[in-house]
Amino acid sequence: MASGDRFTSSLLTLPRFGQEDVVRLVNEHSQVKGSKLDKGYKLFFEQFIFNYRVSDLVNDEVVVQASCYRSMRKREEPHTLQVVLHAVHPVALNGFCCSCAAGKALCNHVVALLFQTAHYSTMGVKTVAPPLPCTSVLQTWHRPRTQGIRPEPIDEFVVRKPRASGRSCVKSTLYRAYPGPHPDPAVLSAGDCLRDLRPQPGICKILCGLTNMTLVDSKFGLVPYGSVLSYQCPPVVTREISKHPEAPLFPQLPLNGYKLEKQLHFVPNSHQFYHLESLEVTTELLSVIEKNTREQSESPLWKQVRQPRLTSSRFGEVFKVQGESSSQALAARILKGVRQTPAMKRGIDLEPEVLQQYSDLCNVNVSPCGFVIHPDTPYLGASPDAKVYDPTADPPFGLAEVKCPNVENITDATHIKFISGQAKLKRTHKYFLQVQGQMAITGLAWCDFITSTKSDLTVERVWRDDSLLAEMKEKLDLFYLNTYMNSYLNMN
Repeated sequence: MASGDRFTSSLLTLPRFGQEDVVRLVNEHSQVKGSKLDKGYKLFFEQFIFNYRVSDLVNDEVVVQASCYRSMRKREEPHTLQVVLHAVHPVALNGFCCSCAAGKALCNHVVALLFQTAHYSTMGVKTVAPPLPCTSVLQTWHRPRTQGIRPEPIDEFVVRKPRASGRSCVKSTLYRAYPGPHPDPAVLSAGDCLRDLRPQPGICKILCGLTNMTLVDSKFGLVPYGSVLSYQCPPVVTREISKHPEAPLFPQLPLNGYKLEKQLHFVPNSHQFYHLESLEVTTELLSVIEKNTREQSESPLWKQVRQPRLTSSRFGEVFKVQGESSSQALAARILKGVRQTPAMKRGIDLEPEVLQQYSDLCNVNVSPCGFVIHPDTPYLGASPDAKVYDPTADPPFGLAEVKCPNVENITDATHIKFISGQAKLKRTHKYFLQVQGQMAITGLAWCDFITSTKSDLTVERVWRDDSLLAEMKEKLDLFYLNTYMNSYLNMN
């Protein structure tokens, strides 16, 4: 379509186009289907699309142009969008572009434009309504820009005063007090006994119809479809995602026969000797710890085994620290720990959903991973977010690490840089050293680094760098044996 083509607000040249066409085109042109549809629809629903214009019909093609407000950097210029629709049945998407960083692919803004087009076509609108001045419409300041607060089950609500330091709260203490089958057969049989009573008790209408009732799963077992428990207490989501049921068992971590050589010669005193001896673990104990800490931060054992050890999330800081005073300050910071921030809680809450999207996108098996310790260096440990089986990879077993920065898209993520248009993890960032440390301890050769933002999801396969790990291992040994261990022992 030439740049000189005429664009107007007339919608007469739009082909018949519905929401089912939007879903079909997103499935054809995007790998992350579910999130694209959800986020694109949200932009359309909240009226981010404006300045909608349509070209004349030329060679069975119609070009649609529009603008889309930015959801984060609102003072910057809106994005400009364009889609080329082939007016056949079904409608084909011959081209699309957006001025955002992800505009060469099917971004959320383009999906929002498709939803807007489907809306106009379905409603039979003949022309785009001109924008009205704010004085000519009802006030909307009371209406939030988003669709509303995200719904949550009642038993997850926590009611407390709006103070950051507040600890007392009101929350649900619901639990399953009845351990038997659900519904209770004794309760069901009571319906037959009451059936002939006149006047008939109201409970008979429920009990006598339970045998034909549709039951759905919940966290307490099978419950009637539509009951309060069916939607307020949904079944617990498993972190085990299997796309390849025939996959071999994941090997025990660290890999059998994988060695981590200690390069630093260290002579401990008696106090240090007994401490290092207390950290040693057998092969059987390694397996038990990994299996029993797969809930990670929800597991008391996970917190217990982490405390005396350096974990991979801190390897980046240790690798870059210089000087004795800075090393001691870092050791004190690590031992003090960090309180869970809203950003950290957001990442933990989103992790299962992100891993599901990652599994769908890459067609891999995903399983939870606990705390891994290498017997050669029992003072180091790692907690990867997941173990991965990819039948197309060599070797097929690897790891996954998820980061969920609270930013609009991947261009705003501080740990990412773009190389030839591809989002890559910065090699100097602590996240890169974290995943390298995870591979060093587990012995696996690759880790898929997943970044999930509000509007997109990217995956980069990071391979183990043995030369970097040799340098990092020396610094980790030096820091732990000369600084961190003494700080830990003095604290206790």
